[in-house]
Amino acid sequence: MTDFLQELRHALRMLTKHPAFTAIAVATLALGIAANTAIFSVVNAVLLSPLPFPDQDRLVMAWTRLPASPRWTVSPANFLDWRRQDDVFESMAAIAPLSVNLTGDGTPERLRAASVSSNFFQVLGVAPALGTVFQGPGEDTGPRQVAVLSHGLWKTRFAEDPHVVGRQVRLDGRSYEVLGVMPERFRIPALVPAGASPTDAPQLWVPAPLHDIPQLGPDATVDLSQSRGTSYLRVLGRLKPGVSLERATQVMSALADTLTQLHPETNQDSGITLVPLREQLLGDVRPVLFILLGAVGLVLAIACANVANLFLVRAAARRPEMAVRAALGAGRWRLARQLLTESVLLSLIAGALGLLLAAWGLDAMLGLVPPEVPRLEEVGVDGRVLAFTVCMTLGTGVLFGLLPALQASTPDLNGVLRQSGGGRLVGGHRSRDALVVGEVALAVVLLISAGLLVRSLWRLQDVEPGFQEEGVLTWSMSLPPERYPDEARQAAFFQQVVERVSQVPGVQGAGAISDLPMGGANIWLSLEVEGRPVPVSERPSVGFQAITPGYLRTLGIPLLQGRDVATTDTAKSEPVVLLNQTAARQHFPGQDAVGQRLRLGGEATPMLTVVGVVGDVKYDGPAKEARPEAYVATLQRTFFFTSFVARTQGDPAAVIPSVRAAVGELDRELPLADVRTMAQRLAESTARPRFMSFVVALFAGMSLLLAGVGLSGVMAYAVRQRTREMGIRMALGAQPSDVLRLVLGHGMRLALLGVGLGLVGAFALTRVMASLLYGVSTTDPLVFGALAALVTLVALLATWLPAHRATRVDPQIALR
Repeated sequence: MTDFLQELRHALRMLTKHPAFTAIAVATLALGIAANTAIFSVVNAVLLSPLPFPDQDRLVMAWTRLPASPRWTVSPANFLDWRRQDDVFESMAAIAPLSVNLTGDGTPERLRAASVSSNFFQVLGVAPALGTVFQGPGEDTGPRQVAVLSHGLWKTRFAEDPHVVGRQVRLDGRSYEVLGVMPERFRIPALVPAGASPTDAPQLWVPAPLHDIPQLGPDATVDLSQSRGTSYLRVLGRLKPGVSLERATQVMSALADTLTQLHPETNQDSGITLVPLREQLLGDVRPVLFILLGAVGLVLAIACANVANLFLVRAAARRPEMAVRAALGAGRWRLARQLLTESVLLSLIAGALGLLLAAWGLDAMLGLVPPEVPRLEEVGVDGRVLAFTVCMTLGTGVLFGLLPALQASTPDLNGVLRQSGGGRLVGGHRSRDALVVGEVALAVVLLISAGLLVRSLWRLQDVEPGFQEEGVLTWSMSLPPERYPDEARQAAFFQQVVERVSQVPGVQGAGAISDLPMGGANIWLSLEVEGRPVPVSERPSVGFQAITPGYLRTLGIPLLQGRDVATTDTAKSEPVVLLNQTAARQHFPGQDAVGQRLRLGGEATPMLTVVGVVGDVKYDGPAKEARPEAYVATLQRTFFFTSFVARTQGDPAAVIPSVRAAVGELDRELPLADVRTMAQRLAESTARPRFMSFVVALFAGMSLLLAGVGLSGVMAYAVRQRTREMGIRMALGAQPSDVLRLVLGHGMRLALLGVGLGLVGAFALTRVMASLLYGVSTTDPLVFGALAALVTLVALLATWLPAHRATRVDPQIALR
């Protein structure tokens, strides 16, 4: 212990004795440690921290498996059949996303909600923070006017009122009793088939009746327990203790086969897919975070190589000291331990600074993370992050200090003692050169990765979405069925909104559609062409949208053939439909689609006449191919939930108050929700690739700077070591250009070797990025060539500066 304290005091003296060296080393390491800590804090919260549910590994999602989609929603009748089996599942619950209008006290507000089976909270195993929740599957027989609030809604709308339980709230014009409030950490998205987004997290829950419920009026009912043709439920199950996912998959597959035999008209070619809840919530975010973690790991490795080079230089300068210590009896381990103590102490200082930088910059970084990444609200510096930072800091100190310590612990006593005082000690140059080569190679790998992501982003942003987004304001509204119980009233109200908004000063035109592009909607209906009878299970599907007259013109979607929907297309006129180019090409190849007839949905729906063909729209984002799409007239087929667009002359945000006032004149209890510009929606569709490109490019720039500084430092040190040699060469007739070539040649050999190794490494490693790229190969020659040339140019500049100084050596001063 005495020896350790003595070494620690000596290390402190050495670090304070050379403040410039200490400051550079600490700053270099602190940046690398801060970046790693920040990214790991996200990885920890999103991937490593357990879900806030007991026995989370037993929670799985169950989906209908179709030939075109392995994760499709479930019909009520199928869900009830699934729930009756008890071989592998302890219990099963259903959830469906809703949108409801909260009115009464305060400003009307549209809320994200979920309709759930009454055992939903029991399946998850979460108790409310206040009050109680729905109880047991026996309550699924009919509608109950009760609701459970999320903690966030309770806090923002009800000011954390402790007496909110039992209070009446109005949802879509109906009175609901508040049963309870869920805990703060209880956040579970609506679990859409393509993955879960935190923006889908419900703000309240209501019971989902699974038997007779009213439909479009108090006198009409539908028995959902017999409904297999319409699927909209997401199913959550808790496995019995000891039951594996493989065993559950076998049992559920057998059940799916049984249902296919019993109900071939609806269950043909369908199976069941089981997905762990954790995997469902994470979606495809795992590879993104791991790539970011790998990128910051490379930055830290380059920083370590830089500091290791600094320590090698200091170790070479301290060889006389080490030789004297060895001559006085210090063993090799004692010498190495002294230098390792210095490196670990310096690393701990850098780690503390890096932790502070990470905590300070975490909020700024989270502002760049796309909102689709789940569990961002849990990101922070907790015990696991702190332990990671401490281990990384200690490992970093050992990593960059080990090689200098090993070299300095074996001094050449004879050489040191024979050396004259005016000489220079040269040693460890091969290690320094190898570290520089490694730095350059890692920088090349990181730069090429960033280049591929940036080039992919450029390609995405160049994709034509199929509409003109500039100057377009969007919003959505939900009509309460109590006050708008039939399609005629809905259609009339939508048309009134469009007409009233079109008259707002600054608005050039308006329209409505059931779901906007880039909104994540996924409504599909089967399509049957007249005269081509096909079994229901084999019919192709098309995306389905309902639009008002003027919507296509307002959003700038081109009409290629025929006509648009018109105000004369009402429930009393002939049903019409528009197809996009993709749908027209698929279903009427080599024919004129206008005038053809087809059916969308089941046999009960009427035949529709195709009256026009419109341009393709990238509904699912610019990276996805345009899907076949059918547009029907809202006046002929409406929805309780509809989105609106308004094209403006100037800034769309300037007309928001006027648009709210215009809608309020028609119905003051209807809130406008999700008010955004179309340009914002389009930008959000590329949020993830933009975030990845920015962060990786930032780290790549840091790595290039560190590699350039490292190369320049090594060459500067080499020039200082060879000052006498340079003086002799110039005294014997060498020209400054000869000295320049000598130093440049050495530096560029190291740089080119590093570039070559980096290209090989990038060729092998960038293949894991294939799923993140659009329109760019993982071996894109333009990216590889351009960035290799950039690194070479930076290396040339970094080498030229010390080489230029070498040409200015005065031979007389060098010899003297």
